[in-house]
Amino acid sequence: MSDLAELKDEIPESENIEKYLVFSILGKLYSFPSRFIGEIAIFDNVYPLPLLPSYVPGVVNRYSVPYALFDIGLLFHKTPCPRNKMLIFKDEIDRIAFLIDDICGIADINPLNLFVMERNADSGDLTDAISASFSWNGTDVFVLDVHRILERVFQETE
Repeated sequence: MSDLAELKDEIPESENIEKYLVFSILGKLYSFPSRFIGEIAIFDNVYPLPLLPSYVPGVVNRYSVPYALFDIGLLFHKTPCPRNKMLIFKDEIDRIAFLIDDICGIADINPLNLFVMERNADSGDLTDAISASFSWNGTDVFVLDVHRILERVFQETE
């Protein structure tokens, strides 16, 4: 066991770093781990779908594949996000996209520097979709949990 502890101490800190794509929505900074992001695209036509929450305006067509589009501005702030850009997730996650205002950068974050949010199963508010936060360029950035967002949609459409 002590050999494992010694090996852990010898691993350079840079090997623990994870990249987060930082973006803005209505003046606030959010992020997703960059390993989830397939592409960043200019906003395109949305094809509405019935019986979905208002923060899911419909689907977008990317290379003949439909992606459910989420408006995080409506989800968190009850204000529609300007339709500027979209984050398209990798298909391994799900076929989803998120409206965003703009890309702010990529943050290299050590997991030890993440402030992990405790989840309250009954809250039903913004904290449901935030898994952690970190400080970047003097500003707090919220890490969104795509699985929690999807879970919320499924709960609201049942």
